Amino acid sequence: MSLLDIKIHKPRTIAEALKLFGEMEGARFLAGGTDLLVDIKQGLVDAENLISLRHIEDLNGIKKNRGRINIGALVTPREIISSDLVCSFVPSLADAARSMASEHIRSMATIGGNIVSAVPSADLPPALIAGEAVIRMDCGKSRETKLSDFFLGPRKTVCEQGEILTSVLVPILPAQSGVSYQKLGLREANALAVVGVAARLTLDQGRIKKAAIVLGAVAPTPVMATSASEMLIGKTPSDSLFREAALLAREEGKPISDIRGSVWYRKNMIQILTRRALDEALVRAQSRKEGGDELP
Repeated sequence: MSLLDIKIHKPRTIAEALKLFGEMEGARFLAGGTDLLVDIKQGLVDAENLISLRHIEDLNGIKKNRGRINIGALVTPREIISSDLVCSFVPSLADAARSMASEHIRSMATIGGNIVSAVPSADLPPALIAGEAVIRMDCGKSRETKLSDFFLGPRKTVCEQGEILTSVLVPILPAQSGVSYQKLGLREANALAVVGVAARLTLDQGRIKKAAIVLGAVAPTPVMATSASEMLIGKTPSDSLFREAALLAREEGKPISDIRGSVWYRKNMIQILTRRALDEALVRAQSRKEGGDELP
């Protein structure tokens, strides 16, 4: 199907968008289009009607509310990078957004699209999962789910037919907490992640109270490195501890060999990036002021 044959619809509200979807056959929701339009052009997706979400104000904006950073589904990586709220309270998300593709793509893509496309190499999900993000969806009735429970497989999610992802809710971390996202791409621009690792640490009296290591691009969905995360809890941070955790994380990824890297290469990069992510997460955790709501 040619893109010229597709009808574009421009609702102004979520309710109007849902109504249009229910009335049409072969309809798809369109946000930034950086994934969907390419898929249509390559014949991977059929769509007779595209319902553009661009004019729905409720899907825009970044706000701080009730201990969470609320990010509208249409917010672009460029907006994430330039947001004082994100850079202050969720710097790992800004790091992940900064690592995405080119300036042009960062200005067009959306956080909602990066999530619902469910591409294993997507940059934002690992950082968001490590930060315990929740997503809000709407199909006439709003519901929330943990992002860690959202992905079922490549391009498969729990999102139901006709449901719109409306916002991403990221909790403001407590004091002595830090998250880091580290990525390996083959080029500086337009590079898909070969391996991505996000790590979170929360400290209490010098020991690790809570930990999470999330692997991206090395399995059909983002993977929580459970064994590596759990072995950190209750221990004092050290180089030897982080080396041990990185070795465990290396074995918890399930990468494939393709033109971007072999299984052996990806496993070794999991180990290296996990160390880097833990090191930076520790620095960020140690720099947070008591009280949790403020950053230096």
